[in-house]
Amino acid sequence: MLETSKGQLIYESPITCEYLDEAYPEKKLYPEDPYEKAYQKMLLEFFSQLIPVTFKYFLANRNGEDASALKEEFTKKLFKLEEILANRKTKFFGGNSVSMIDYLMWPWFERLEAFHLHDCLNHTPTLKHWVESMQLDPAVKATITDSQTYKGYLELYVKNSPEACDYRL
Repeated sequence: MLETSKGQLIYESPITCEYLDEAYPEKKLYPEDPYEKAYQKMLLEFFSQLIPVTFKYFLANRNGEDASALKEEFTKKLFKLEEILANRKTKFFGGNSVSMIDYLMWPWFERLEAFHLHDCLNHTPTLKHWVESMQLDPAVKATITDSQTYKGYLELYVKNSPEACDYRL
């Protein structure tokens, strides 16, 4: 959640990011080209389908249930992202330099180990290279959450513990 200097509240990551991009135009992270901006929003919409599968897999795996179908579904969606990035022939999803779509997708890749899905990247060389490139980005370096910290948070979160709200802040 973001509070503006006028006390206005803005929530939801993509909406907050778009607001910041417009409010602080010195370093635009969204493309100026209307089609490219729309393309990134469509890509984010596709990517958002991974998030519920990620949580379902984690919970099923944690509860000792058969999660193989969920892992297969997750992997298929990763293969689609692999194909998209490979076809773009760029280092990042937004082009040759990091952009908003990369930052919006990054946190979920950062968390793959905590969700026990990191091995899904083994067959996606272009995505693996993207992850390595993102890890070198100064903003990512400054805000990265180590896997153990996220695992601790996740355990509290699934227990519905209020301690999850400010875990390790």
